[in-house]
Amino acid sequence: MKSILYAFLSFLLFSSCASFSDKMVKDNKENLSENELSKLEGTYELFPDLRYNEKGIAELMNSQDSRVRRDLNYFVSFKETKQSDFGVYLVDVKLISGNRLKFTTKKDNVEIESFEVGGKLKKGLFYLDNRYLKRNGIPYLAGGYTNYKTRIGLAKDEGLLVNYAYDNSGAILFLFWAGSDYNSVYHYKRIEK
Repeated sequence: MKSILYAFLSFLLFSSCASFSDKMVKDNKENLSENELSKLEGTYELFPDLRYNEKGIAELMNSQDSRVRRDLNYFVSFKETKQSDFGVYLVDVKLISGNRLKFTTKKDNVEIESFEVGGKLKKGLFYLDNRYLKRNGIPYLAGGYTNYKTRIGLAKDEGLLVNYAYDNSGAILFLFWAGSDYNSVYHYKRIEK
């Protein structure tokens, strides 16, 4: 009986984490190895041109999509993200060391913001250390979790793939109520290497 209870509690604790959907990226990514992370280096458009649906099929994007804006704010935290401003927004990605990348956002070739983030290569994608986890109350007794994380990779056309996973869930005395979760995968066009 105790083992069933432990298994149930373990399931509840680990099911609250945002998880990535490999189905959305598996046919669109180039599998990177540890010594190939420098392939991510380059300049990309700041706003995505494609979104991959649940089946991994590319769909044209509207850069003013509210989900894109929300996801961009998880990934980069700069103040100016309006594409409607007259100007060209780009992001430079540079490998600093074996497991650290530097992202520099530019408008009309003028730096707006720059930050570094570490991570770990898994399954051909680079999992960024910008994971966010916030506990609300006592999870599953009277509260829940908000969790999001990001991984990036190289698309087969050498564009940048960015995958966001988000989960917001909770319960009262193990009775689950409505929460939200999603997985988004975007393609950013490479401008130059």
